[in-house]
Amino acid sequence: MRIITGAKSDSDTGPSDIQTDEVLREWRESAQFWQKHIGTIRTMFAPVTQALIEEARIVAGQSVLDVAGGSGEPSLTIAATVGPTGSVTCTDAIAEMVTAAKSEAQRRGLTNVAFRQCAADALPFESQSFDAVVCRLGAMFFPDPLAALREMLRVTKTGGVVSLAVWDKSELNPFSYVITNVVARHFEVKPADPPADHPLI
Repeated sequence: MRIITGAKSDSDTGPSDIQTDEVLREWRESAQFWQKHIGTIRTMFAPVTQALIEEARIVAGQSVLDVAGGSGEPSLTIAATVGPTGSVTCTDAIAEMVTAAKSEAQRRGLTNVAFRQCAADALPFESQSFDAVVCRLGAMFFPDPLAALREMLRVTKTGGVVSLAVWDKSELNPFSYVITNVVARHFEVKPADPPADHPLI
């Protein structure tokens, strides 16, 4: 994994409160589908999860924080890696996602996973609490990615690892455009306007 950051000039601004609220609303509304298809999602992103585990050097007995864990992955997979002597804390800004993750953990009989609803840039944990901190495909959606990264570093123990998986520009990420391109051959699709002052555009 690589930590990718972009320099911002003084004139750059992050998303507005309205834009942030809209993104959170969309995640709340989609939570039920993430829960419904969690098995498919787990399988689809298993290589990314495994890469995070390897890059963060996660082993049995460690304490791991999963930031923006959504409906439970990669937290639940990591829980199997750290085993009964380790622990995983799954966080997400969306209450419905946290509820879905907790339900899946209970269904799978996992007892070494805790759950917290919180934003990535305001983690409610003591400094140096975790051996490793991971975030799988979440950092792109943070209203303030740098503030979130500072928080992740703060709660990581000295000598610990922060491991992030993010996607690059859409033209370098076939997953984001192959299906859309096929659909566009048969239907006229009006392109959406990008959000103004988006921090990752």
